[in-house]
Amino acid sequence: MGFLSTAITLYYDYSRPPFVLPPSPSSSPSPFSAAAFTFTELSASTVTVHFLLHRYRHLEDKMANQDDTHDVSGSRNNVEKEIKRGLTVMKSIIRARDKGEKFEVHWSAEDQLIEPNGSMLASYIGSLVRQHIPITCDNWRSPELKVGKEKIWSEIQRSFHIDESRQKYCIQLAGKRLRGFRSFLSNKFLKDEEGNFVEAERPMKYAEIISAEEWDNFVVNRRNKKFHEVSDKNRKRASKPAYPYKKGRTGYARLQQRILAEEKSDATSLPEHVLWKVARVGKDEAVVEAVQNVYDECETLSQTLPSTEVQDCRSVLSRVLNVPEYSGRVRGKGFGVTPSSFYKKPKTKNPTNKEVMETLAELRAQVLELQKENARYREERCGSEEKDTSDRASINCQPKFPEGITPCQLYLSSPTYRIVGKGKVHNTSGELLHHNPLPVGYMKVSVDLVLDTDALLPLPDVVSETTLMRDAVGSFVGWPSDLIFPDAETPTRPTHKAGKGISRRIESVASQKEVPGRKLKKAGNDIPTTSGTKSQIMMRLEKMVEESDIMHGAIRSVDFDEGVFGIAHSEIIAKEDMQQLFEHEELGIAVIHTYIWYMYVTLMRGTELCNRFNFIAASRINTMFITKNPTSVKNELVDRFMAGGDNTTPSLYFLPFNSGNGGHWVLVAMDLSRLMVYYLNSLSGDWSKYPSMKKTVDAAILKFRSKKNYRNRKDITWVRVQCPQQNNSVDCGFFVLRFMRDIIALNRIDIPKMYFEEYKSYSRAHLDEMKDELCQFIVDQRII
Repeated sequence: MGFLSTAITLYYDYSRPPFVLPPSPSSSPSPFSAAAFTFTELSASTVTVHFLLHRYRHLEDKMANQDDTHDVSGSRNNVEKEIKRGLTVMKSIIRARDKGEKFEVHWSAEDQLIEPNGSMLASYIGSLVRQHIPITCDNWRSPELKVGKEKIWSEIQRSFHIDESRQKYCIQLAGKRLRGFRSFLSNKFLKDEEGNFVEAERPMKYAEIISAEEWDNFVVNRRNKKFHEVSDKNRKRASKPAYPYKKGRTGYARLQQRILAEEKSDATSLPEHVLWKVARVGKDEAVVEAVQNVYDECETLSQTLPSTEVQDCRSVLSRVLNVPEYSGRVRGKGFGVTPSSFYKKPKTKNPTNKEVMETLAELRAQVLELQKENARYREERCGSEEKDTSDRASINCQPKFPEGITPCQLYLSSPTYRIVGKGKVHNTSGELLHHNPLPVGYMKVSVDLVLDTDALLPLPDVVSETTLMRDAVGSFVGWPSDLIFPDAETPTRPTHKAGKGISRRIESVASQKEVPGRKLKKAGNDIPTTSGTKSQIMMRLEKMVEESDIMHGAIRSVDFDEGVFGIAHSEIIAKEDMQQLFEHEELGIAVIHTYIWYMYVTLMRGTELCNRFNFIAASRINTMFITKNPTSVKNELVDRFMAGGDNTTPSLYFLPFNSGNGGHWVLVAMDLSRLMVYYLNSLSGDWSKYPSMKKTVDAAILKFRSKKNYRNRKDITWVRVQCPQQNNSVDCGFFVLRFMRDIIALNRIDIPKMYFEEYKSYSRAHLDEMKDELCQFIVDQRII
C-alpha cells in the first residue's frame, strides 16, 4: 500500500492546475483516465510506472512547445528567460504557518534586522508588498494604502514573533521593497541595454499580481517627461560612484553581525567608517587607495572627538566625506538607523508663553533690585568721601609706597615667613574696604596672583565669607602693612632678557636702553573710579596720545620679549588701538597682545609660571587663516608647541581666537600632556560654532605628539568652562583677557567647569581695572 499511496499522492499533486496533464499522444487511452484507472485491474507498481512514463512524455511535449514558440514570442521571452528566479512563494513560511509555527526575529543594537531569520523576513515583506500594493503607487504615505499596509503587517505577525513596536520598521522596509520592484520592472522590461525607454508588453511572469490596467498606467507614468528627467539625473549620479559598495545584498547590519562573529568580539556595534570600509572591499580583499585614505582620516578625526560628546547628528564618516547628507539616515549604518535613534539626543521642550512671561518678570525684578543696590552704593560712597579721614590716611600711607596703586608682594609670618601672592596696594586717601574703614595697621590690596592657595587671609572677609588666598583672587582684602613689599625682582631670580623697546616710524621718543623690563612700581597718582568714568592714569595717557604724532597717523612698533610667544614678535600700535581703550570699544589684536605682554612681564617673568603658562599669538591663528591655508596654521601651532619644550608636565597654552574680520573673541586653553582643551566663551555656544578651529587644534596636538613620539590616547577631551557671560556686544576681548589673568592668578592648570563660579559676569569695574593696568604699563614702557 506504500507504493499505491505514493502514486495517488503524485497524481493528485500534478493533476491540479496549473499542472494539468495533457492527453497522451498515443491513441490508447491514458492509464490515468477515468476509464483506464481501476485499482482492481492495476497493481501499485503498475500505477507508478505508468505515471512516471506519462510525466516524461509531458515534459518532452512542453520543451517542444517552447522551441516552437521561441521565434513567435520574440525578445519579450528572451528577457523573461534571463530572469532565472520565479515569483517568491516562500513555501517554508507557508508550511510553518500551517503547522502553527512562527519564526523568531532578531535585531541588532541599532534596531536592524539580523540573522537568524532576518533575511527571510525581509524577502517575505518583499513578496507581500508585491501582492497587496499596486505598482502604480507613487506616494507611499497615501491614505489609500492603509488597508494594504494593515494586511502586510497582519501577514507578518501570522508567521513571525514580532513586537508591535517593530511595525514602523517593517512598513518602511515594505516601501523600500516596492520602490526596488518598480525600478526592477522599469530596467528589465521598459529599457534597452543603453537605458532608453522602449515599447513593452506586460510580463506574463507577473500576470498574477499585475493586471493589464495597472501595467498600462505604470508604463504611462514611466514615459512621463518629468520622470525621464529624474531618471536620467539619478542614473548619472549613480553611474560612477567614487566608493562603490561591493557586498551585494548583504546590508550593513548583517555585515556587522558577521564581522563581530568572526572576531568573536563582545562589542554590539562597529564605528560607521569601519563598516563603510569593509563594505567596499571586494572578493580579492584589496582596499582601494581612495577608500583607505577616507578610513585613515576618519581614524584621526575619531581620536579628536570626545566619546561622550553629543555630536551634531553628523557621523565621523560624514564629516570626512563632506558631502550633502540625506535627512533621516546615518551614513555607513544602513536601513533603519536614523540620526535621532543613533545619537539619542535628548528632546528639548520649548517653553510656553506663560513660562516665558514668568522668566521675564523675574529678570525685571532682579534688574530693579540691582539698580537699587547700585544707587545705595553711590550714596554711601559719596557720603563717606566727605568725612574727615586724615588720621587713618596718615597711618595707611606708609613711606615705602607712593600714593596711588602700586604692584606689591604679599607675605605672611605664620606658621613660616613666606611670600603667598602678588597684587596691588591701593594707598589712597579715603580708601574703604567693602564700604567699611580699614583696621589700624592694615592696607587695602587687590590679589592678582596666588602662590600659596591654602594660605589663610590675615583679615578674613566677613561679607563674602572668604578665608583662603585662592578665594581672594580678583577681590580686595585687608593686609598688614608690615607684610606688604614693593614688587621688585630679587637677585635670586633668574634674569630674563628685557623688552627690546619701542621704535617710531616717524620720530623716536625712547631708545631701547631707556626701556626697562619692569618699571610698574611707579604707578602715578591713580584714584580708583566708579564704573563708566575714566581714571587719572587713563586720562593722563589719553592726553599723551593727543599731544603725540599718533593723532596724525604715526605708529609705534613694539618688540616683545621672545618668551611671550616663544618667538620674536613685533606689534604695531596706532591711534585706533588706543581709542579702543579710551572709549571701551571692541578690542583688536594689538591691544590683546599688549596686555598679554603686560601679564608676562608683571606676573610671570622670572617665576615658575613661565613653565606653566604659555601664549599663542592671535595674529597667526584665526578663522581667516584657517580657511585659506589650514595646513600652514596647523604647522604654526606645532612650531609653537615645539618651542615650549617637551610638554610632559601639565601646562597651558592660551590661544585668544577670533572668528575673523573683527569678530567674536573666545579663549582656547590647551594642556598637551593630558590631551585636554578648555573652551571659554563669554557668549552662549560651544566649539561647534568653529569646527575648522577645533579640527586644526586637534590635528596640531596629535602631530606634535607624533613628532615627539608620545603615545596618543583615544581622544582629545574638550571642556566648555562655565565662565562669566558678557551682556553687550563689545566686551568679548576684555573678557578673554580677564579669563587669562584670573587663571594665571589662581595658578591652576586643570580648569573645572565652574572655574569662575563667583561671577555670573564681570562688572565694568573689573574691566576698568584691566584697562588701568594696561594704561600704566604703556606709560611705564614709554610706548607713546
